[in-house]
Amino acid sequence: MMKNKEYDVIVIGAGPGGSVIARRLSQYGHSVLLIEKREQIGFPVRCGEASTTLEDIESYGPIDEDCIETIIDGLFVYGPGGTTVESIKKDTGIMLNREKFDPCLAKLAEQDGVELVTNARAESVSAVIGKFREVSIVTPQGTEKIKGRMIVGADGMESLVGRMAGLKCLHNVNSTCTGVDIEVEGILTDPRYLTFWQGHDFINDGYIWSFPKVKSNVTNFGAGFLIPKSKDLSIQDITLQWLYKLFPEAKVNKITGGLISVSGNLKEYVTDRLILVGDAAHHTNPLTGGGIAAAMRAAKEGAEVIHNGLIKDDLSKNFLKNYEERCSIVFGKKHQLLLKFRKFLLGQKREDQIEFYKVIKTFVKSNFSYLALIKCPIITLKCLYRYLRSSSKI
Repeated sequence: MMKNKEYDVIVIGAGPGGSVIARRLSQYGHSVLLIEKREQIGFPVRCGEASTTLEDIESYGPIDEDCIETIIDGLFVYGPGGTTVESIKKDTGIMLNREKFDPCLAKLAEQDGVELVTNARAESVSAVIGKFREVSIVTPQGTEKIKGRMIVGADGMESLVGRMAGLKCLHNVNSTCTGVDIEVEGILTDPRYLTFWQGHDFINDGYIWSFPKVKSNVTNFGAGFLIPKSKDLSIQDITLQWLYKLFPEAKVNKITGGLISVSGNLKEYVTDRLILVGDAAHHTNPLTGGGIAAAMRAAKEGAEVIHNGLIKDDLSKNFLKNYEERCSIVFGKKHQLLLKFRKFLLGQKREDQIEFYKVIKTFVKSNFSYLALIKCPIITLKCLYRYLRSSSKI
């Protein structure tokens, strides 16, 4: 049961975005209720668990060492036509343990004054009534109606909060990715790198990955595809086929999966006294499907805007548009470029894709020097022409 009947802010969903925005708003001095529909925060994990740099993650608060599985120093891509691309850069990112990381963020929020209630589901969100919205919350003890001056929907890919508030946030079939993650015993590939396969056989509609979790001595072997199945095979079947093709002795611990938004940010994810954060706002990277870093950054921006709105007593849609503008600046415009790039890459014929990977390999090998592309001017110009032509159609 909730301690109060009224809060400054009600945050729905205790993933990374929800916990970060709840904690920051509480640090600003506001009363915050954070609810999570599941009994156990961070479980089940439906994520590849790769994220941004350790420095970026730690900027949101002190993170337990157990949450960090691996420090990533680069990536290795097996492209079509035998072309491989290796990019080495220390502290490129990290592998997280989401079963520990998500509860860690929620605990930090609690320590800073947030009221956290698990096994609590938002059944409905009312229209604005005076200076409040009312959330109907279902718990094992019954249903309660709680008022919030501000509502934050951080309820993930299956978000209902936005729809309850009248926002157009349904996912288009063409802008979702079918994701499968298979936890395999042992480290399958170089523990320093994230490893990818793209453009082979029937995986031209997405990619396969191998992400090492060194502390747990397991590998997240997974796939992301823009189609639900291929040649009558489910994405799970395709991923398992590739796993056993590459690693015949692989021992599977568990398999999870779900849909991932790869549409780029929603055109609109604020309304009067309500915003969406993270996957609920389609804040995922349209190329990789990763969403942890963007969700946490959106939470930071959202907390500042909401804090200012509470002080000014202005939580109108017009004022909250500042949050959308901030998100557009810090990652939204980049996401739009990545969306164009993904459509270009996956839309190419196989022979064109092989040429493109050769250009990328030259570029990366030269430490990202554009001068190196002069060595293959014809192929570079052909790829540039195809990209510009593809972008003009989007």
